Amino acid sequence: MPLSSGARMHPNSSPFQHRKAASAARSPRKRRRFFLGLRAASSHLSRILGFLLHSAPTPKRIRAMAAPFLVLTDFTPAADQALRYAAALAAPIQAPLVVLHIRRETLLDPDAFNGSIRHLSEGEVAASLQERIQPLGVPVVVESAVEGVEAAVADAVRRHAPSLVVLGKPDTETTPDELVSSTSLKLLRATRTPLLVVPVGSQAAVPPRNVTIAADNSSISLKTQSTGMRELLQHLQPRLTVTHVAEPENDDTCAGAVQAVAASGLLAGIEARIHSHGVRNRRVPEGILQAAHETHADLLVLVARRRSFLGQLFNRSVTSQVILHGHLPMLLLPALD
Repeated sequence: MPLSSGARMHPNSSPFQHRKAASAARSPRKRRRFFLGLRAASSHLSRILGFLLHSAPTPKRIRAMAAPFLVLTDFTPAADQALRYAAALAAPIQAPLVVLHIRRETLLDPDAFNGSIRHLSEGEVAASLQERIQPLGVPVVVESAVEGVEAAVADAVRRHAPSLVVLGKPDTETTPDELVSSTSLKLLRATRTPLLVVPVGSQAAVPPRNVTIAADNSSISLKTQSTGMRELLQHLQPRLTVTHVAEPENDDTCAGAVQAVAASGLLAGIEARIHSHGVRNRRVPEGILQAAHETHADLLVLVARRRSFLGQLFNRSVTSQVILHGHLPMLLLPALD
């Protein structure tokens, strides 16, 4: 076999050894060509992917994750029912839950008056939380607080920015109103976030099909935190009724109340007709609950004005009286005035 002019053969070497040495001499050049080809192919593939991604149709609207619901729990039956209600209400709008465990003596708990509350260890708290959140079927974050309820909830609201705070209400009918702390109004004052109170034993449908809104003839200016509740109503599209309580000798027409609710923006995006239901009663809290019963409400909406929070005697306000004696879920919306 003739040899190329550029290759020299050692006298004692064979043609096979010569070919092996020549191949080894060319291997660095082959590796360089291989990597250069790989780099070119990678660059070409990147240009193809970039073209495909750039030319792909963009979705018209991507739904952002809804703000979470903050649910308070102390492992009582009332808190357990409120947690289940919150999960069922959050599911249609894909809202996650933040479940905050707090000490029992900081809520509306009749046992706080007789000293029968048993404190749980950290392990017992963790096990109880896991037992309750496992069957909910919605994303859940759990936390546990050691401070008082107002400070704990205010801190959780600051960190999670929930659209709604949810708590259960035990049966306090046999407890004098003066001995029952209006935790709901205190939380509303501390956080200025919509608050949902779920009484124990409530059989109301969830999500609600019939929503009754109690209003007077005064203008309503809601805080921006109520935006999430407006979006919830838009999504659920329930039957909406505005009710107004008048003195027995006065006209119980609801025209002014309906106009005030409509001007507040709460019903923006609601396609259904807004119904009205007037009630005559000298006691406004009783009249509101009467209207909720007569309209078959699954949810009662109350506008909590600043005057409900002034002073220490919260229980004298209309809002507090409705909460203390109501037996259906009640949504409190904080007003600016």
